[in-house]
Amino acid sequence: MEATMVCIDNSEWTRNGDFAPSRFNNQSDAVNLLAGARTQAHPENTVGLLTMAGKTPTVLVTPTPDLGKVLHSMQGVDVEGECNLATSVQIAQLCLKHRQNKNQRQRVVIFAGSPISEDKDKLVKIAKKMKKNNVA
Repeated sequence: MEATMVCIDNSEWTRNGDFAPSRFNNQSDAVNLLAGARTQAHPENTVGLLTMAGKTPTVLVTPTPDLGKVLHSMQGVDVEGECNLATSVQIAQLCLKHRQNKNQRQRVVIFAGSPISEDKDKLVKIAKKMKKNNVA
């Protein structure tokens, strides 16, 4: 049993067409496959969705076993702004902290299609905090 938060990059960098049709569309397909695989693997698995760009990172869906909610929320995502990885990971960790079933393992999956602008020290600090809280 696991609770998974998927962080998608909806920054301007994902408009790039180097992966046909675009990086963002390929990300959407990957989220579809990942969410489907996770929810079918065990009936109590949950998947949540978070966008990393825009004014602030936005939680689209909190961890839910309903695959339809996850796929439906992907339809309304707009490509805008710059990716904020550090804040997004912290918000994803907070969503997993407040999951319904505390017996589930916590996982964060990050799709990054843009350069990472955060400094190394900040990312290491967040990684240590995640390791302390048993987030994979």
